[in-house]
Order: sequence, then C-alpha cells, then structure tokens
Amino acid sequence: MKLPFSVNNLRLVLLLQVALPVLMLLAVVLMISLSVVGEFVEERMQRDLRLVTRTIHLPVSQAVQRRDLAQLQNSMTSVFSQAEVYGAYLFNADGERLVSFGKVNPTRRQATEALRKVDNGEFAQYEQIRGRPVYSFFMPIFDQLGQPDGFLQVTRRRSDIDDELTSLRRKTWGGFILVSIVILGIIIFAHQRAIGTPLSHLLSSMRKVSAGNHKHRTTPQGPQELKQLASGLNGMLDAIEAAEKREASQRHAREKMAERLRHSETMAALGQLSAGVAHELGAPLTVVDGRANRLLRNNTDPEMKRELTTIREQVQRMTSIVEQLLSFGRSSRTNKQALQISKVIEQARTVLAEEGRNITISAGSEVTLTADPLSIEQGLVNLMRNACQACPEGEVIVSWEVDTDNLYVLIDDAGPGIPASQSTEVFKPFVSSKQPGEGSGLGLAIVKRIMREHDGDITLSQSPLGGARFKLRFPLHSDGEAQS
Repeated sequence: MKLPFSVNNLRLVLLLQVALPVLMLLAVVLMISLSVVGEFVEERMQRDLRLVTRTIHLPVSQAVQRRDLAQLQNSMTSVFSQAEVYGAYLFNADGERLVSFGKVNPTRRQATEALRKVDNGEFAQYEQIRGRPVYSFFMPIFDQLGQPDGFLQVTRRRSDIDDELTSLRRKTWGGFILVSIVILGIIIFAHQRAIGTPLSHLLSSMRKVSAGNHKHRTTPQGPQELKQLASGLNGMLDAIEAAEKREASQRHAREKMAERLRHSETMAALGQLSAGVAHELGAPLTVVDGRANRLLRNNTDPEMKRELTTIREQVQRMTSIVEQLLSFGRSSRTNKQALQISKVIEQARTVLAEEGRNITISAGSEVTLTADPLSIEQGLVNLMRNACQACPEGEVIVSWEVDTDNLYVLIDDAGPGIPASQSTEVFKPFVSSKQPGEGSGLGLAIVKRIMREHDGDITLSQSPLGGARFKLRFPLHSDGEAQS
C-alpha cells in the first residue's frame, strides 16, 4: 500500500501501513457479517410473528366456528402478550373486518387483495397500513367443511425490525471502534516497548558518539534486528577506533623515522664538521706542543717551566678533544678480526696506566670475539677514563662474563653515579654529566656507535660499588667465532 504522502515517523508508518489496512479488512468482514446477521435477525423476528400467529390460529378458528365472541377476543388479545405485535385483525370471507386490535386498520381494498392471496395458503409481506409501514402475516380461516371462511392477519411494525437491526449495527460498530482503539493502543504500546525505547536508546548512543564520546558503546536491546544494528554500530566504532590507533601508530612511527632521519643527517653533518675542525686544529696543536717542549728543555727558570708544563697539559687536553672529534666523524671500520677479550682489556688498561690511572681487572673465562681491535680498545679506554675521572681516589673494576649467546663487559666505579633521568641522555653527542670544560660529551656517543657497529649495545645501571656500571654486550655467534 503506497501512501500519497511522505511519512517519516516509524510509529505512524506502522499505524498507516499495517494497522489501518488490517482494520479496513476487519471492517469489510464486519460489514459482510452484519449483512448476514441482519438477515438472520430479520428472519428471526418474522419467524416469531409467524409462530405467534400460528399459536392463536386454532383457538380463533374454533371461536369463529362456534360464534364465540368472548373466546375470539381473548384469543386475539393474548397475541399481544407473546410478542411485539402491532395489530391483529380477523376478516370474513367477504373481506369484512370481524375483530380488530391495533392503532390503525387495513383498508377494504387491502383486505380484498389479501383474500385473493390467502386462497393459495398463508403468506407474509411488507406493506403500509394507512401510511404506516408494517410486516404482516396472513393465515386462512376455514369453516367446519374446510372451506375458506376468512383470514387472520397479525402485524408488526417495520420500525421494530429496523430498530433492532440499527441497534445491532450500532452495538457492532461501537464494539468495532472500541476494539480498534484497543488494537491501536496495543500496537503503540508494543511499538514503544519493543522498538521505540531500544531505538531511542540507540539514537541516544549515536548522539553521544557524534558529540565526541568515541569510547561510548551502546547496549544491544530490543528485537533481534535492532540488536544486530546495535552490534553493527559497536563493531563499526571499534573498527574506526582500531583504524585511528593504527593511523596514530603509523603517524608516530613516521614522525620517529623522520626524527631519526633528521638526527642522522644532523650527526652526519656534525661528523663532517667535527672531522674538518679537528683536522685543521691538529697541525697547529702539534706545533704548539713541540715549541713548548723545546722551550721546556732549554729553560732553567722554575716558574717558566711550570708555565710551559701547563701549556703542554692544555695542549694535550685539546689534542684529546681533537682525537675524539676525529673519531666521531670517522666512518665505520671494517677491519674485524678474532680478538681475545682479556688482551683487549689489558691493552686499554695499559693506555690508562700511562696516564697514571689505576684500573683493577676481574678476569673471567677467556673468550674470543670477532671485532675491530682499534674501535673496541677506543671504546674501553673512553669508559675506563670516564670511570677514573668519576672517582679519582676510588676503585674502578673491569670484568666480563659469558652466556650462551653473548659476552658482557662490565665497567664499575665507586663514584657518585649518574642520575636515572640522564641514563639515556648521556649517550647523545655533546651531552656530558661532567662540569663545563671537563669533557667534550663525545666519549659515550662514540662508544654507543662502536657497539652499534658490532651489533651490540651499551646500558647504564647502578654499580655494586656505589657508582655507575656500564655494561657492553657483544653477540657471540655459533659459527666458531666465540670460544671459551
């Protein structure tokens, strides 16, 4: 059923496209049923009048034969106590009215026409008696010889039948309207409970999500279709949230990659700059150191010797910084060879011993690894020198340990340690925990680069001695590169 106008409300659509056609169909069925029932009621009322007429027919016939006027009147009068009788009339064979009970009496012409019809037996008809519509039933009266001797006419107002039918229709349609209201009320209530409330809950959830509460999820309720719709909405929101998380993760990864790329480009440029600066400073520093040394040998003035010695110390310090800059800017070495870890550590200790540094070695199991000897020695020297500078009077211990896959070299000192907040920052270039002027901030950055070139890593933690512990991890391969 297509409506000639647009209906947007689901409840109104349900009423107009479901309830209304059903009620119209019921109305058509009711009209047909009323027609059948009306005919039945009309036939029943006609039958009641015929039964009443037949009931008094015999007493009236006997009274006519005996000319008993009193019995005749009693019989005629009794008909009014048995049904809604409007009139009762008795006519002789000539059409003359013998007895009449009623507000109006049939005309002589009507009586004559009835005599002619009654010759064929009893009959009934709708007619008007002096302008008043009635239903009349006619039965012939016979004499003792069985010859027609008149007829008996009993009438009922047509309005009685019409009123009965009207009352029936009124009650029926009234009941239909009441039932229709009840049905509509049940439909509205059922719609509100089964569809309206769950749908309102679903729309409320959608408004919350639209307002920005993307974490909100609706609770499936109502019919299966609405539950599936709510579950579909939740699934869609979960998928959107997952996609947003993936997008955020990818964006974060891209940002980190871009940051690493910028950092790499910066470090490469800085390395080139450092190498250039170190190269340009190296030669002048050598000249300054050589001239100061010559003057120191040829001068006997104690004050002048102290000044020259100070100059040489500062030149050596500057030379050390230049060497670190050169190392930082130097490209990765590929001269890897088999090394015994004990010998590499001993060589690094010898370098620091020449500087007056005291290093204790706690030997572990002998291990051979494949690495660039100069790079490993430089990394160990940087870490040992930092440890000695952190505790000039304290103990510095270098040890190593081995597990199935890795070699660990530990450098412990008894110094003040490094704050946890700087545990990752100290490995960045030009970041130092020392006082300004006491370090270049490149030593740990160089060590981290060396470890990365050897597929290892470096970590910082608290040392059992009270200071800092630097832990170098070298991977040991299963192809015979590492042996105990």
